[in-house]
Amino acid sequence: MNKEILYEDVKKLNNPLLIDLRSKSEHDSAKIIDSVNFPILNDEERKIVGTLYDSGEILKSKKEAVKFGSYKLPEIFEYITEAKKTRDVVLYCSRGGYRSKALFYFLNSLSIEVFKLKGGYKSYRKYIMNNLEKYSNEFEFINLNGYTGVGKTKILKELENLGANVLNLEGLAHHRGSLLGNLEREIQPSQKDFEALIENKFESFNGKYVFVESESHKIGNLFVPKTLHDRYYKYGIQVLITLPIEERIKNIRDEYVNYDENFKNSLLNSLDELSRFIGKKRVESYIKPIEDEDYDVVIEDLIENYYDHSYKRNSKDFSITLDNRFPKKSAEILLEKFIK
Repeated sequence: MNKEILYEDVKKLNNPLLIDLRSKSEHDSAKIIDSVNFPILNDEERKIVGTLYDSGEILKSKKEAVKFGSYKLPEIFEYITEAKKTRDVVLYCSRGGYRSKALFYFLNSLSIEVFKLKGGYKSYRKYIMNNLEKYSNEFEFINLNGYTGVGKTKILKELENLGANVLNLEGLAHHRGSLLGNLEREIQPSQKDFEALIENKFESFNGKYVFVESESHKIGNLFVPKTLHDRYYKYGIQVLITLPIEERIKNIRDEYVNYDENFKNSLLNSLDELSRFIGKKRVESYIKPIEDEDYDVVIEDLIENYYDHSYKRNSKDFSITLDNRFPKKSAEILLEKFIK
């Protein structure tokens, strides 16, 4: 096999290990899923080399790059030789240029066979975006609609347990989508990594149908790709999930209050932010119930005066309506109706 390969050929290798030779900031902002980062140049070194190169001092920039990269070689060499005992190693940088080429030729000159990703991360990004568009149009989406707290995510988990194709966008985005989800401060992936995670999930699916929760175009700080959002929101099979308000309150309490031991402080510290959505006067009325840990009062008010007003769907759009008191049963009904 050619040692310079496209990303679609990486999967043909033996348990491939992708090594990202870019700087930490480049890797953190966008990377190949499951790759490891061994920077040839760290962020400061990359800045120095780039400044010299852009100013026309090409030879000096290369000299600095060699100096900066050389002291890292023993650690990278040891890591790669150990990894190669059980895995094929693939090197990549931004565009398949100097950083990956230098190490690729150096290692192969020592008879340590490694692969280089042709076109680097840029070619991987093109692969992801092309596949996202393709998969978004190929699959038939079954879209679970319903007010906050009806347990849509619980149904998705049961469907996944039963072997169905499930695209849990909130899970991939590391955000639970709702107003309270903004309080968790969980670190979300970058937009590019989010899109890569979606594409990777698509690749794992078999069959035509995919279950998804009716997310808006934005989840926390991330955006659902437009083609995908249109496919499930506008053109998918629409399902309505319902639940009495008492059960919805319990679900929200279990999901947020019981999940986070610091929920009280998190909520109190976020009241100013909440006021942007529900008004300062209403937020002020929450302070005493929160301090008294009477969260059901706050949750019920949010349901009636924010969540339900923010959610609109014409009932004639729905293929089926399910009362979700028993999520596993709901999942079984959906499978029976749409898949089997």
